[in-house]
Amino acid sequence: MTATFRRPCNPFATRHTRPGRLAPRDSAGDLLDLAVLAARARRLGVAALVGPHGSGKSNLLGALARRLAADGLPVETIRIRVPSDGLHLLGLVRRAPRGATLCVDGWECLGRVGAALVRWSAATRRVGLLVTCHRPFGVPTLARCETTPALLTRLVADLPDHGGLVADADIAAAFEARRGDVREALYDLYDRFERRARLD
Repeated sequence: MTATFRRPCNPFATRHTRPGRLAPRDSAGDLLDLAVLAARARRLGVAALVGPHGSGKSNLLGALARRLAADGLPVETIRIRVPSDGLHLLGLVRRAPRGATLCVDGWECLGRVGAALVRWSAATRRVGLLVTCHRPFGVPTLARCETTPALLTRLVADLPDHGGLVADADIAAAFEARRGDVREALYDLYDRFERRARLD
């Protein structure tokens, strides 16, 4: 009987790294207190998760949506890609029960007029908004998402074992090459792992 060699699973595959799979952490790599953030989001009514591309906004939004739902609140999540998606969002606001929270990924894509209309409609219906954006965009900031090499190192440690195929120097190099975009740095590390796994 011949033993078959199974290539190790790539720990940087999107099934391990997509939003919602990684525990939200701050720039130092420490876990964020979701209970505190969720309570503050409820108090604010409208709040933003602010940060550059690949800084963990979508991941944090998903974690907070789950936390709010676990607290027994009606929650709906929507991703905005183009301004016309605002029509769908307005429909969700109108159908949402009072006290619900709509989690909106890509708030800036609505444009100023669309965002103002959604905010007015949500305030009228007493529906909360938790949004992601690159700049505050007229919404109170709940959390700023910032990246550091320490954060990326901690996230890599949270992933399945890479069997020593990725070194600390690789993590630092990926962070630098992708200018702090953690999502892109994880893609970089996926490629590095694939190349080395083939040679191993």
